[in-house]
Formats: sequence, C-alpha cells, structure tokens
Amino acid sequence: MNRSQKFARLLQILGQCSESIVYHDEIASVVQRIRQIESIMAPIQFHPNQVFDETKHIVDPIAKKYLEKATNDVLHLIPVKVADDGNCLYHSILLLMNNPTVTTDELRVRTIIELMTNEAYYDSMYSQFIGSVAFIIKAMCKNNTFSELYEISALCNVLKCNIRSIYPKIDFREDMAIMNNVFTPAPPVIANCNIAILWSHVRNETDARAANNGAWSSNHFVPLLSSAMHYTSEHGNKSPTFATPEKKTFKNNTPTRIRNPEFECSPSSRRRIDSVEIYSTQSISSSVLQHSQSGIEEQRQLRLDAQSERARSSRMNETAEHHQIRLEKQKRRDQSRRSNETEEHRQLRLEKQKTRNQLNTAEQRQIRLEKQKTRDQFRRSNETEQQRQIRLEKQRKRSEASRAKKKLEKHTFDNIDIHRQNIEMQFSGAEEEASLDNSSTNENIIKKKNDSNYSS
Repeated sequence: MNRSQKFARLLQILGQCSESIVYHDEIASVVQRIRQIESIMAPIQFHPNQVFDETKHIVDPIAKKYLEKATNDVLHLIPVKVADDGNCLYHSILLLMNNPTVTTDELRVRTIIELMTNEAYYDSMYSQFIGSVAFIIKAMCKNNTFSELYEISALCNVLKCNIRSIYPKIDFREDMAIMNNVFTPAPPVIANCNIAILWSHVRNETDARAANNGAWSSNHFVPLLSSAMHYTSEHGNKSPTFATPEKKTFKNNTPTRIRNPEFECSPSSRRRIDSVEIYSTQSISSSVLQHSQSGIEEQRQLRLDAQSERARSSRMNETAEHHQIRLEKQKRRDQSRRSNETEEHRQLRLEKQKTRNQLNTAEQRQIRLEKQKTRDQFRRSNETEQQRQIRLEKQRKRSEASRAKKKLEKHTFDNIDIHRQNIEMQFSGAEEEASLDNSSTNENIIKKKNDSNYSS
C-alpha cells in the first residue's frame, strides 16, 4: 500500500467514525493512533509556486470576474483553475505545491489531525463566529466536503505558511470581514512562506444568484499566482532565502563562518517589499472579530438548529429495536471510555456534568427559552416561502406524532384502569362469596346445635 492509498484508507476510517453517535471520541481515538505512525506523519515540505506558468496553469475566467470585486491590491494576481469537486481548497494547495506524492486525501487527513490536536486553540479563536470546531471536524471526515475558515487556519500549521484569504465584495456584510484576512500558524509554528486563496463560485454571479434565491455565497476556492513580470518586479531584488547566506572558511585551523554581504534595494522597492511583509504577517485583529460576531453567531445557531433537527427527526423515525440497540451501544462506549480515563479526565468530566446541571435551573431555562424565541423570530423573518412550507410540514408531523403518542398513552392508562377495576371487582366478589360461605357455615352450626338440644 503506497502513501496515497494509506491516507485514502485513513480518511475512510475517519468517515466511518463521523457516523457514530459519539463521533468526537471515536475520531479523537483514531487521530491519536495516526499521530503515532511516524512513517506517514513526517512534516510536509512546502515551497509554493508563486508565478503563473502558461504551460502548466489555466486561468479561471469565472474566478477572474470575482477577483475584480476584491480589494485593489490583489487585482494583479491571476486565479488558476482547479477541480470543483468539494476538495477545491486542497486542490489549490496541491497546485501551488507541485508534489505528485501528496494527495487531497492526505491534506484533508492532516487538517483533521491538526484541528483535533489543537482543538481548544481553534475553538477559542473561532467558535463564537463560525460554530463549534467539533461539528466542522465531523463534516470534514467525509471526502469532497466543502471547506471553510477552520480548514484555512489549520492548513497554516500543516504547511507552515501564512494564507491570505480573499473574499469578493458581493453582498458583503460587516460580519464577513473575517473572510478577508491573513491567517497565520498557531504558536509556536513559524511561517516560512505566503500564499493567497480566493473564495469563488463555480458559476457566474447571475446564475449563482438564480440558483440560490437571489443570494450569493462562495462554493469554490482557487489559488492566486503572480505573473512572471510582476513577480520579478516585486521580488527581483529580494534574497530568495530567509537567512543571510554564509560560507565556511578556516582561520588558525579553526572553522569559522563568514556572512556574505547583502546589498540594499532601492528606496521605492524597499518600501514596497516592507508593505508586503507587514501585510503578510498580520493576524486577525480583535476589532475585526468583534465586528464579525453578530451575524456569524446567527449563522452558527442556524447550523446547530439544523443539526438538532436532523438528530431529532432520525430518533423519531427509529423503531423500538433500533432505539434499544443505540442505547446499548452508547452504554458500552461510555463504560469503555470511563474505564480507560485518568483521574484528571474523570474530574473534568464530573465538573462539566456539575456545570451542566447548574445551568438547568429555572432561571437559566427561562433565559434559554428567550434566546430560542429570538432566534426563531430572526430565522422565520428571513426564510423563504419554500422554507416556511417545509418548516410547517415538519411541525405538523411532530404535532401528529405527539398526538398519536398521547393517544397511545391515554389508551394504555385506560386499559390499566379497566384492568385494575376488574381485579378489584373480582376481589370484591371473592370477598362476598367468602362472607356468604362463612354465614352459611355459621347458620348450619347453630342449626345443628339446636337440633341436638331438642333431641336431648
């Protein structure tokens, strides 16, 4: 089994784990085992192509139109065509990497491992804006799943590079400002190169809006490269290496190192290079994140509501046998996990359980209901007529299921009452019969005594 086949198999296993009820624990367990395989987990050496080559690359004409609606400082870049199969972000990296031994499966697996390994960091950075990283990881385990900000941020660590994310100014809102940023590796990783990725679409803007109820949102990524002429003018006077070149010499029979002299660029070129370096090393500012919070929080909640709705619908349709099997599997998994947990993990679990119990007070419940009401109102105010009909249909089915359940419970309780009444009646009848038998027996005894007295 070669390298690409190994990663394809690993991605398949992760996909199976994502279908479990306790998907997070199972994915974490597989990731832990993968990290111990040193033969395939050696760091990727990433030295990206920066120049558009007409013999290798094809311009993406649709993405070029979207690039024209981005910021002015990127209009000189060239969007390159890549496959639009859901792995477009990873295809973009492969095109820049130009390494045939690396596949989209490998990049996806490595990104999942990075997000799971540093889950706390990514969750604290982005969860309040684009949802929980756990849900994103679950979706990522399925091949050909469209990528988002989490994947871009994690790839910075995987590739040890800064990734400039460029989003066209179409239907742009303040909460989308986070899309236009330079993402940097999480500490202590240090970037050694810079690349640019454009959020695009497989259709032109008119067709994309027509297929999405008049709204536009990205569903494709493409890499951006410089033309040979522009790259030469920008980087021609820059040293190609990060460290100052050195050479060895001998002095007094002792090897020493001598730094080669470097010549300064022209003032105009130096200013241009400095501005590029300043921009490429900036991170997401807190002010931008604060502006992004309001709208993205609503989108996050909508995703969570949809997730809950799917889970609830699945459980409503399962049979009693499937329900019992699911509970038994859940019980065995919980027992296995708890038997292997350390004392520290046990204390953390109990502490989380205690916190959840405290949140279930009447006051917290009221707050949750108020927030839920607000979210429902916001969601319903923005839904289309088709979405409204779907929601009402689901609500009608839930109401019918609830009424059927209550009717069944009432019928069961009525049968129990009737059965209890029958037992009581039978018991009362038995008591009456016993009483009559006793009365008859007493009368016979008295009669015999009287007959005996009379004869004597």
